[in-house]
Amino acid sequence: MNATGRRLGDLAALAGGTVLGDPDGMVLHVASVDDADPDSLTFAVDERWLSKALAGKANAVLVPQCVSDAERRDKTFIVVGDVRAGLASILESFAPPLPRGEFTHPTAVIEEGVAREKDVWVGAGVTVRSGATLGERVVLLPGAYVGSQAHIGAGSLLHPHAVVLDDCQIGERCVLQANCVVGSDGFGFVRVGSEQIKIPQIGNVVVGDRVEIGSCTTIDRAVTGSTRIGSGTKIDNLVQIAHNVVIGEDCTLCGQVGIAGSTRLGKGVIAAGQAGVVGHIEIGDGAVIAAGAKVIGSLPANSHVSGHYAQAHRADIQQKVLLRKLPKLFEQVRTLMKALDELRKPQ
Repeated sequence: MNATGRRLGDLAALAGGTVLGDPDGMVLHVASVDDADPDSLTFAVDERWLSKALAGKANAVLVPQCVSDAERRDKTFIVVGDVRAGLASILESFAPPLPRGEFTHPTAVIEEGVAREKDVWVGAGVTVRSGATLGERVVLLPGAYVGSQAHIGAGSLLHPHAVVLDDCQIGERCVLQANCVVGSDGFGFVRVGSEQIKIPQIGNVVVGDRVEIGSCTTIDRAVTGSTRIGSGTKIDNLVQIAHNVVIGEDCTLCGQVGIAGSTRLGKGVIAAGQAGVVGHIEIGDGAVIAAGAKVIGSLPANSHVSGHYAQAHRADIQQKVLLRKLPKLFEQVRTLMKALDELRKPQ
């Protein structure tokens, strides 16, 4: 077996699971059911995918605890309590290692007055401006930019061309994906006569710990004070967060979400793809905003809204069902009106 192979018993240990079958079996890679070959470990999150996995080519399958040894046929099972969580641990072992240790590429520009802790890795074409601070084990991949007086917390990773502008603060163990921008000017203008005059945006952005910011996402600096992103929050690609927004801890913002200025999100809020939220409102803890919903007013905690404009999800679904029934209802009304006209005719 190739030296890059992984022993199933070792993968089970990483995932916190147990092996049904041969723990010394080896796999070369992890693959979906449809792409698997005999050297693959595949995964099944439910009965439908388990059936496909058992009929597929993979010799090893990551399965939930409800699966029994009797079902395994000629496969080896890694049994875990949560397939997705177990898969995450296993995939991490297959991921290419990040650069580590003290390193500065000769083409990087590190200005005077940068405070740099130990084991910071700086790639080609990186720029770090004066007064910035880089915590321990920070990794700046090629082309990343760190502005003056900015702070990057310990263990954080900036992918190629990620940008953290002046005075902004990134917490520990954060990941900024390629081409995201933290600290661009907020969109603030005032009309004076026929001209729009820019309102200077002199605040900053403060990002907590363990935050991930997706590619091409933009987080605007505050007019005054701070735009804030709570610890543990995950932000997808192409998200726009405007000036003075406050995002609570452990929120999830999916692709193309837009949040207008000075809106506050509580803890654990989920905004699905292309959801839009107007400014100067509050979204309560645990609220769920469905894909494409347009929120124009504050929402209480644990609410679930959808639609354009957003309303209680159940009400929105009921309205959509009724709308689909309108053609049939129209025909029924027309038939009744014809019958009524016949009754009204003189005998």
